[in-house]
Amino acid sequence: MIDGRRVFLDTSGLYAAADPAAADHQAASRALAHLLDSRSSLLSTDLVVAETHGLTLGRIGPGPALALIDRVARSGRLELIEAGLDRIERGIEFLRSRPGRRLSVTDAVSFHVMWERSVSVAFTLDGDFLAEGFTVFPEPIAAR
Repeated sequence: MIDGRRVFLDTSGLYAAADPAAADHQAASRALAHLLDSRSSLLSTDLVVAETHGLTLGRIGPGPALALIDRVARSGRLELIEAGLDRIERGIEFLRSRPGRRLSVTDAVSFHVMWERSVSVAFTLDGDFLAEGFTVFPEPIAAR
């Protein structure tokens, strides 16, 4: 499983854990609870936190958006990495190397941070992480 491993938190997993109407809500909610209770070290970027808050705010509302971000931030388990201009520029270069793919700057910076920190597992429902060679948690629906 993922206990004791470093895990990158992505918007898609966090959002699905917060939205009861999301197709993967149950799996994502259980997975997030497991991560917050496990020995895994968690990391993410300020871009993911902002993106997650904005998405949750727009689709569910201010209460759930704040509760989600607060839950993760106050867990005492999250290492929050600042994107900064250098990582954003590397993300832009990455996007140039993948023409035609619908990847966000947040995704590109996330991949860069994972490679930079030697993190192989992402809490995500985004297939782009699989496409870049990462392990995803929870398992994609097709694999369950």
